[in-house]
Amino acid sequence: MSMFPYQMRFLVIAIALVVLGGVVVWGWTAGWGMAAIVPLLLFVVWLVWRLLKEATLLPNQFNYFLRSLIGHDYMIKFPTTRDKTLGNIYENMNRIVASFKDNLLDIEYKKLYYDRVLRIMAHELRNTLTPVISLSSDMTKNPAKYAGKRMEESAEIIYDQCCTMKNFLDSYRMLSHLPTPDRAEVSVEELFRKVQRLMGDIPSVTFSWGKDMTICADAEQLIQVLTNLIKNAHEATEGMDDATIQVVATEADGTSCIRVTDNGRGVPEEMKEQIFLPFYTTKSGGMGVGLCLSRQIMRLHGGDLRLSSHHGRGASFLLTFG
Repeated sequence: MSMFPYQMRFLVIAIALVVLGGVVVWGWTAGWGMAAIVPLLLFVVWLVWRLLKEATLLPNQFNYFLRSLIGHDYMIKFPTTRDKTLGNIYENMNRIVASFKDNLLDIEYKKLYYDRVLRIMAHELRNTLTPVISLSSDMTKNPAKYAGKRMEESAEIIYDQCCTMKNFLDSYRMLSHLPTPDRAEVSVEELFRKVQRLMGDIPSVTFSWGKDMTICADAEQLIQVLTNLIKNAHEATEGMDDATIQVVATEADGTSCIRVTDNGRGVPEEMKEQIFLPFYTTKSGGMGVGLCLSRQIMRLHGGDLRLSSHHGRGASFLLTFG
């Protein structure tokens, strides 16, 4: 019976129950003996039990499904079955559970992300404002001390600190107000020519692409990503006699990707994910937004920005598109 589709099983049991019930009633009125009636009655009882089981199968599964979602139990997995109807339902429920789990992880990641951003902002603003407050307070209390050259130096300190704070806030705004990509078919050859002109004369950089290759992307945002990656690669290979930076666009099975590879110092294992965090930087005077912004741009394109690197043996950044 379990080999029949769900609706067919339900229908067969219901028909069998009606027919057998009619037989029992007819036999009882025809004067059949108990020896003949009792087995039929037992079979009727079994059919009623089986019909109730089939009727409550889906409601019970849905109830279990909803209780699991409410209780944030994302370890449940509904079984595969040869029954096409139940199989589709179970597959969809498994897909919904996986989606809820991914969304929960995404929310937790974003919470950690914004917690980190707020901590960094508080730290940076405090560090920037503290000398301004201290200096301006002293200038208010002891105005006679500040005249001529000393006044100029104090004003310059305050100005520099305010500029630092503005640059930091501008970087945050850039991360939090990234526009939706205005995607169109872009010639890879024209795209690379523009990047080449923007980067200037860097002999170590080479570009290659497939003939007449195009990519569906926001050209301005993609140029921003590529120039940032090439700039980082140039800094990683600075001072090397055999420095090479390769920018390669390829297409396979209708999927386009661009890879930026260098033979510089690479990225240590423990830093591979940290470098994509906002305001994380190892550069003196760096704001730590370039790679974070680049990854956000690629994810808005339905793709991603991934790193493969071995410390001391270069780095390779892969841009994928959705």
